[in-house]
Amino acid sequence: MIQNVFMEEMEGFMIERVIRDEEYSMQYRHFHDGYEMYFLMEGERYYFIDKETYRVEKGMVVLVKRNQIHKTSMAQSSYHDRILVHLRGEVFDSFLKANGLFSLEELFSGNYGVLGISPDDWKIIEQQLLQIRQELRQKRGNYQMMVKMKMAEILLSLYRYRKTAKFTQENQKVLTAKHQKVHEIADYLLNHCETNENLEELAARFYISKSYISRIFKEVTGFTINEYQNASRVQQAKHLLLHSEYSVTEISERLGFESITYFERVFKKYVDVTPLKYRKKGTF
Repeated sequence: MIQNVFMEEMEGFMIERVIRDEEYSMQYRHFHDGYEMYFLMEGERYYFIDKETYRVEKGMVVLVKRNQIHKTSMAQSSYHDRILVHLRGEVFDSFLKANGLFSLEELFSGNYGVLGISPDDWKIIEQQLLQIRQELRQKRGNYQMMVKMKMAEILLSLYRYRKTAKFTQENQKVLTAKHQKVHEIADYLLNHCETNENLEELAARFYISKSYISRIFKEVTGFTINEYQNASRVQQAKHLLLHSEYSVTEISERLGFESITYFERVFKKYVDVTPLKYRKKGTF
C-alpha cells in the first residue's frame, strides 16, 4: 500500500508526505544539488549516506547535504510514514542571511546525518511542516514569505539541537560486521573513483567472495557496486566541471571511464544534462 498524502512546491522548495507499507526503490536522483530533510513520522528505516548506514526511528530527521549519495531501505518493517523536504540555497540563503542566520551550506555541511528530536519539540516541528503545506496549498498573499519564515524556524530548531549535544549521528550508525565491511568498500570506492578494478579484484582486495561482496553491498546500500561506482564518479565529475580547468575528455579519463561516450551517457542518466551543458550552466 502506498498513500501519497500530499506534495506541494514553489520555486526552490518541495514538501511531500508519503505513507508506505511495502518496500520500494527510490526513483528520484540519489544525489542532487539541493538540500534534503527526511522527517520520519512513523516506522523505522535504514538510511545510507555516502558510506555510512544509519538507523532512523520515529521522531528523527535526516539531513542530507548537496551531492551526497543517499538511499533509504527497510529496517524491521516496510511500513513508514515520512515527510520529505527539498530546499535550494539560491532561494533560501538570502532570506536566512538577512535575518542573521546561517546559509544552508553552513548548516548542512556541519550537521548532516541523523538528529533525534524530543517528543514535545517534534510535535511543534510536525505542526510547522503541516502549516507550510497549508500555505503552499492555499497560496494566500505572500505565502512564499510565510513558507520561508516557518522553514527558518525549523532550521533554527535543528541548529540548536546540534549545539546542545542532542546530535545522535554516532549512536544511530549501524555497526554490524556486514555494515562495517560495506563501509570499507564504499569508502574505498569514494576515494578511488578512478579505479577500474573488476568485481573479482575488489573481492580479493577485501578478502571476500564475489557473490558475497555483491550481495551485502546491494542489501546495505540499495546500489549494485557498479551503480555506486558510477554515482561516485558523477559526483566527483560535477565538482571538477565547476571547479577545474580540465576538459570533459580529461575528466572522463581521470575518473576511469572507459570512453567519453560512456561518461556522457552515465552523467546524463544521473544529472539529466550532458557534462558540457552542466559546466556552461554552472549548476542545476
